[in-house]
Amino acid sequence: MAAMLFLDDWPLCLMHNVRRTLGRPVWVPEATLVDPLTEGTWNFPCVWQEADGGWHALYGAALPDGPRRPEGWLPRSQGLMYACSGDGLHWRRPDIRARRGLCERDDAPNLAFAVAGHIDGGPAFRDAHDPDPARRFKYLFSRDGRQGLATSPDGLAWTIRPEVVVGDYTLDSPITAFFNHHRGTYCISRRPHCGDRRIAFFETADWMSFRPPELVIHPDPEDPPLVQFYGMPVHRYEDLYLGLLWRLHCHPTEEPVAKGMGGPIDCALAYSLDGWRFQRAGHQAFIPVNERGRHGGGCIYCGAMAVGSDHVIRFYSGGSKAEHFLDQEQDDAALLLHTLRLDGFARLESCAGTGRVMTRSVEFLGGDLRLNVRAPHGRVRVAVRHDDGGPVPGMAWEDCVPCTGDELFWRPSWRGGAGTAALAGRGRFHLDIELSCAELYAIRGDFRMAYGWGRERAPLAYTV
Repeated sequence: MAAMLFLDDWPLCLMHNVRRTLGRPVWVPEATLVDPLTEGTWNFPCVWQEADGGWHALYGAALPDGPRRPEGWLPRSQGLMYACSGDGLHWRRPDIRARRGLCERDDAPNLAFAVAGHIDGGPAFRDAHDPDPARRFKYLFSRDGRQGLATSPDGLAWTIRPEVVVGDYTLDSPITAFFNHHRGTYCISRRPHCGDRRIAFFETADWMSFRPPELVIHPDPEDPPLVQFYGMPVHRYEDLYLGLLWRLHCHPTEEPVAKGMGGPIDCALAYSLDGWRFQRAGHQAFIPVNERGRHGGGCIYCGAMAVGSDHVIRFYSGGSKAEHFLDQEQDDAALLLHTLRLDGFARLESCAGTGRVMTRSVEFLGGDLRLNVRAPHGRVRVAVRHDDGGPVPGMAWEDCVPCTGDELFWRPSWRGGAGTAALAGRGRFHLDIELSCAELYAIRGDFRMAYGWGRERAPLAYTV
């Protein structure tokens, strides 16, 4: 099943009276989880839904480790806390002490992992690719100045892998990981060096040997002044890799010691076709900070993205009331939820009245064709055209049964019984979509994109 999303114009060959609008996830205040051991600067969550429908969360603990330093910050050791929920909204913090593995502190019944010398790391990574069930969860962290790995089958019983050391590099959190299906390796997203707030990737195939960091995304002139890239968790979505880019908006200062420490953090959006070369989906905030004084009013550390069984995209963040590295003594951090319509990262919508978009050439492999559309007071119609632009008999706009309403998986149909199944293996075609007071979010189906002329080849962005 292929999918076209519209973060840019790459899938299209024609647009008329249509504009692109980037999505904006909506904060769900009732899903806020406050834990007294969380602190804004290290509260990086991992949230997932199991097959039984239940939701689970691992998020950062900031365990007190001494009096305030003269520089103004509180020394902390880091740990992982656990919470669970039946709906991903209403959370509880169970007593897991009988189930947890390596944990050298007992600050709270729901503390899942804490070891001496552990000062930075995370968020945890739920690895669906690793065939070893004992390594289903991974946690990259620093201990005594070395960056190592802990693994767990369930997020509760953790084991440190003493043989794993991720290079001779000073750790600076957050350190996130994802499996790159196009390269067949794991990519570790973090900064090139401690304090160098840009995004670089380490790469490993076996968690034993690691390639040196390579810079993948850097602030550009379109970014706000003095912005720094604090972190970028990456998640696979359809054929794309989506980067949740944390932007630290630094306070202007002449004090070198304080430079880059204070300021709000929001979340922008980046994307990639191959999981290595990333582009920006605009330069505005995808998930902005909340109103001052509320959770997330200072910083939004969005670490988790999951599509629930209800087809709603959920973003879970560590949200602090204070800005970065400020007011560390106050109980200001929480687990936050934002939601987004399926495929809602970007939409194409008619500007006024009727608009039109036509896709690049596609080759149909079967009959399944679905559109994610919204037209509560309008309509959507689909026509199919030959590669030269000529109409396919029986599949013109006037033959299409229009869609009115809100449909995640609308299957176009044409009067007279024509359909895309009959076009499989018969060459290349265009989908010509009419939007009348309507929005288009995605196209899915049994087809493949035709990227050029002559003998079909895989697109360059997907070759390694």
